[in-house]
Amino acid sequence: MLLPLKWLRDYVDIEMGTEEFAEAMTLSGTKTEGIVYPGAEIKNVIVGKVLSIEKHPDADKLVVVRVSIGEEERQIVTGADNLKVGDYVPVALHNAKLPGGKKIKRGSMRGVMSDGMLCSAQELGIDNKFIPEEMREGIYVLSEKAELGSDIHDAMLLDDAIIEFELTANRPDCNCILGIAMEAAATIGAKVELPSLEVKEEGEMLQGDVKIKTELCGRYLLREVKDVKICQSPYYIQRRLIESDVRPINNIVDLTNYVMLEYGQPLHAFDRKKLVGDTIVVAMAGEEECSVTLDGEERTLDPSIITIRDEEKIIALGGIMGAQNSEIDDTTTHIFLESAHFDADTIRASSKKLGLRTDASARFEKGIDLHRCKKALDRLCHLIEKLGYGTVCKGSVDRQTAECKEVKVDFTIEKINEVIGCKISEEEILDILSKLNFKVEKTEDGFAATPPEYRTDVEQFADIVEEVSRIYGFNKIESKPLRGEVIPARKSEERIFEDKIKSAAYKSGLTEVLTYSFVSPSGPEKAGLSEECYKFMRLLNPLGEETSVMRTSLVPNMLDIVSSNMAHKNEFFSGFEFGNIFFKEEEAKQLPSMVTASYGKEEDFFSLKSRLEGIFEILRYESRQYRPNREAALFHPGKCADIFIGTERVGIIGEVHPSVAQAFSLKKKVYLAELDIVKMMSLYAEDIKYKRIPKYPAVKRDIALVVDKGLYVQEIETLIREYGKKLIEKVELFDVYDGDRIEEGKKSVAYSITYRKANATLTDEEVNQVQEKLLSALREKLNAVLRDQ
Repeated sequence: MLLPLKWLRDYVDIEMGTEEFAEAMTLSGTKTEGIVYPGAEIKNVIVGKVLSIEKHPDADKLVVVRVSIGEEERQIVTGADNLKVGDYVPVALHNAKLPGGKKIKRGSMRGVMSDGMLCSAQELGIDNKFIPEEMREGIYVLSEKAELGSDIHDAMLLDDAIIEFELTANRPDCNCILGIAMEAAATIGAKVELPSLEVKEEGEMLQGDVKIKTELCGRYLLREVKDVKICQSPYYIQRRLIESDVRPINNIVDLTNYVMLEYGQPLHAFDRKKLVGDTIVVAMAGEEECSVTLDGEERTLDPSIITIRDEEKIIALGGIMGAQNSEIDDTTTHIFLESAHFDADTIRASSKKLGLRTDASARFEKGIDLHRCKKALDRLCHLIEKLGYGTVCKGSVDRQTAECKEVKVDFTIEKINEVIGCKISEEEILDILSKLNFKVEKTEDGFAATPPEYRTDVEQFADIVEEVSRIYGFNKIESKPLRGEVIPARKSEERIFEDKIKSAAYKSGLTEVLTYSFVSPSGPEKAGLSEECYKFMRLLNPLGEETSVMRTSLVPNMLDIVSSNMAHKNEFFSGFEFGNIFFKEEEAKQLPSMVTASYGKEEDFFSLKSRLEGIFEILRYESRQYRPNREAALFHPGKCADIFIGTERVGIIGEVHPSVAQAFSLKKKVYLAELDIVKMMSLYAEDIKYKRIPKYPAVKRDIALVVDKGLYVQEIETLIREYGKKLIEKVELFDVYDGDRIEEGKKSVAYSITYRKANATLTDEEVNQVQEKLLSALREKLNAVLRDQ
């Protein structure tokens, strides 16, 4: 925020130097970004009056101007063509200095002596955007008479500094001159002289009404002014607007901006003769409704945008900008004045949607208190009357839908000092709060502070502590070592399990990969995944279609990684990714998942299975089974299996289906497994159970069985364990053969079975009994017979 210091001096008596004042404001929490001294580089430039203008005898584009600078006259040659006799202009005399280091010397121009130079706005350091079009290419003509020969700093009010403050979003009250005045007064211990709000109301009774049809407008005030005279504003108002980075337009518009800068409350003026009817309506826009705003752009609206209307049309976008069909121009003689309160979030969203951010929207979107509306409107009417720009009608319309909430914050002196870490007396704390215009009441337990109506940011005890600290002076608070109880950090159970499974994956020969969580919605379709994977959470502001949804599976990303490795001629890949997947159902949820993949000369279904087995073994999962799955579209129907731990399905493994491989440009066979981490966590046992070292010897028996070629060895092992009662300690497959001497459609499988008794030595008879029952069950249920040789 740019703040002309001379404007602030109207309300606060600042006796200290500018730099000292800026430093004090920074220390009290209103950070100073910089200080500018307009006109600081200008030397020996004074006010002159044009007495005569004659053509240069030897140059068609030059004129010879005689100017009075008080008791003397000067002859100056210039090429400007916008001057006339009687104009007051800035005259740079011999040895004058201008912004940018430019020096002026007297000299001859085409044979005619020129004793100095007449200055343009640019040469005086005034930006073109603040200058009327007719003066942008010529000499700057002063809008008001000034004492001849007086310093241009006095005539153009270049006699004080402009301070730029960096304001935080939670302090909208400071986004105006009076807000900074309140802070300055509390900082330097001065008093604030508030501007006059007296309105004489010398006109007839106001003829107008207001209807509010949306709760997003908390308050709307309307006043009427007749006999309006449109002209240029006084130079001091124009200069203050310019120094605040606001372009002067005409007296009425300038005054609405002037009061907005003064109070932080945006105001708007409508040309009454351009309105239909006497009623102003505040309502939401219709679907695809359009309005041409003051910048000449046609805006397409929707029902989320607040509009101000007469009885036929939109005349303003609430809290953002007026419409062109009701703007003030040179013919305006009768106006309505608006002062309103709009919902901050709505204005912020509307401004962003329309791509239209204005001084008004910048203030509304940070939040403005409800009380400011009336004060600002009364101030505007007071200035219109004072400057003779119109007659204010009697009465006003004030419609309010929102409630003014009063906040009370309890505190104790002891607690404030405990938090700050020093001892500030009760008297000083109460004095600080009084300087900040807080009302403090004594209570049974301490005090209760009520912030002033404009301090909407104060809500809790911590805010009171901050207020006391910053005005007392952060630089006065002694730095002390932090004290407190150190609580040992501990990872959640989910994170601990993640670390364990990742560590197991590393040990099993898998390399971790990481991919983005936001992906393309086409991924699940390319990978042939289930309908569950189409329940996307969509991003509100995606970078593009390829990153527009949150992933519902890690598989597409992993296949992209594999494809990239193949494209880069990597002959081998064996990796995994552990990460969250996201679903949009009744409510958004995220779940952990894990995918592994491999390809290469030595890689096949069983090599990936062995890596998974390594992970399961490290995590101590027992009763693992692999059951055929011919339904998964992602995998080759004959080379895919569901993974079970006990009776729970925890994943799937297989060779990627050729059609999926083609979709991802995979030139080699790829093997992939997906694990359900939620299920695996539920089955994981943190505690390790130890067994005594067996006292009694084991008995080993080997059996070779001839079975159907399509029979899975898992079924054989399951049956062996089922009939082995508690005597079987271990079952190991050590051979599979389907060559010579094995009839067609059959295969030979050989197992080593370890028997052991926990509390006695096994006898051959006991082992034989179990073995006979076992072989009988294998023969009856699986058609498995002992191999002869």
